[in-house]
Amino acid sequence: MFSPQGIGTMDKRQQEKRRMREVAQDFSTLTLTPDNLHAFYVKFINLRFPMQVAHLLELRYLINHAVDRYKMPPMTQDYRQFRDSLQGAIDSFIDNQRYSERMLKILSMLRDLHYTHSVNSRNAETRLREGMAANRAARDRSVRYGLFFILAGVACGIIGLAMKTSGWMVELLAAGNGYIAWRFFHKLPGLDRQLEKMTHELNDVLRRRVQSLNWRVLIHKLALVLGYKRVPGVEVFHIESEHDHPPGERVYH
Repeated sequence: MFSPQGIGTMDKRQQEKRRMREVAQDFSTLTLTPDNLHAFYVKFINLRFPMQVAHLLELRYLINHAVDRYKMPPMTQDYRQFRDSLQGAIDSFIDNQRYSERMLKILSMLRDLHYTHSVNSRNAETRLREGMAANRAARDRSVRYGLFFILAGVACGIIGLAMKTSGWMVELLAAGNGYIAWRFFHKLPGLDRQLEKMTHELNDVLRRRVQSLNWRVLIHKLALVLGYKRVPGVEVFHIESEHDHPPGERVYH
C-alpha cells in the first residue's frame, strides 16, 4: 500500500526528471558559433526523441538560420575529399536530392565551426600553459630572491652585532633587506591565486573541447530533426495539452 507521502515523492521525481529532459531539449539559448560548439554538440548528440514541438521548432530555426547565412568554401582538394567522404553516407540515408544537398551544406558549416573551435581551443590552451609556466617561474624567483634578502639581512644583523659600535647604516641595510624580502614573499599568495584561476580556465578549455565530430550520428539526427527522413517506430516530436497530466497522456506525431 502506497502512502500519500510516497506518492508525492514519486511525483516530485517525475517532475524533476521531466524538467531535466526539457532543459536537455531546449536550444533557445544557444547560437551556432565556434565558442558555443561544445554546448550545441553535446546537447544535440545526446538528444532523445520524442521532443516537444516548441523545442523542435527552435532547433530547426537555429540550424536553418545559421546555414542560410553560411557561405560554402571554395572547392579545394581538401573540401572535395570531405564532400566525397560524406556524400555516400548522406545518400544512403536521405533519398531526396534537395535535402541531400542541404545536409551537405549543414555538415560543411559544422566542419568549419569545428575547425575554428579547435584552433581557438588550442590557442587558449597554449596561452594558459605559457601563463602558468611564467607564473611558476615568477613564484620561484620571488622565493629565491626573498630567501636571498633574508640571508642578506641576517648577515647585516650579525655584522652589526660583531661591531663594537653598530652604525645606523648597518641597521638601515638590515631593515631594507628585510623589507625587500617581505615584498617578494608578499607576492606569493597573489601568484598562487592567479595560478589557481588559470588552472580552472585550462580545465574548462579542455573540458569544452570537441575532439571530433560523429558524422554518422549527426547525419541521422539532423535528418530526423529537419524532417528529411522518417524512420518507422521513431517519433520525433509530441504534442502535450496545456493542462497538467500524467506522462502517459501525451499525444505523439
